[in-house]
Amino acid sequence: MSDKQGKAGVSRPVGRRRLLSGVGAGGLAAAAAVFGRGTPAYAANWRCCTLIHNPPNMTLAECRYTSGSYTWYYNWTCQSKGQTCQCCEHYIYGVDRANGSAGSCK
Repeated sequence: MSDKQGKAGVSRPVGRRRLLSGVGAGGLAAAAAVFGRGTPAYAANWRCCTLIHNPPNMTLAECRYTSGSYTWYYNWTCQSKGQTCQCCEHYIYGVDRANGSAGSCK
């Protein structure tokens, strides 16, 4: 390719901002259709406890039970509408997400 003076044309790279500014709503809709929607956050609000499993899928006694060094739990309290709630998440070693949640409010 050459211009009127016989010099070779130089193509300039399109900047990232310029490229993304041209995408617009149509491009975003197409991306959502191709890639789908993102997954929701893990935690869900159960009363004042922010539990991974909502509703809770085990009792507090089950949540606090550990069988050796491969299971552990995280226990806390919170206040909700004049009630005190006990909250618990139960984990298995090597798994990054709680396998069980429990809560009780009085």
